[in-house]
Amino acid sequence: MADWRCVASAAEVLAGRINKASIGSVNLILLRVDGEVFAYADACPHEGHALSRGELEADVLICAKHFWEFEVRTGKHISRVQRPQCNLKPFAARLVGERIEVDVAGQAADEEEG
Repeated sequence: MADWRCVASAAEVLAGRINKASIGSVNLILLRVDGEVFAYADACPHEGHALSRGELEADVLICAKHFWEFEVRTGKHISRVQRPQCNLKPFAARLVGERIEVDVAGQAADEEEG
């Protein structure tokens, strides 16, 4: 069952920027591309570096530590070498009126497993 939580106002999450948010102890990044909002954990899957310190070029997110690149729409790591375990950790996100909401359902279970 979904557990949608408001994390930001729509006006705060600007296109072309890496926007930080959090729910409890979970740090997130919010990205807006072509009117769509995407949410991911604020940790590079490579070494855990904060993705909020990276750069956004069009629809590609670049980690500042080792310059790993990720597709914003899918969270997939972009590389000539397939690394499915190195994709971003996604959170479902939606725009509701003037609010951006993120579904945190299952996060407690994920944290217990991790």
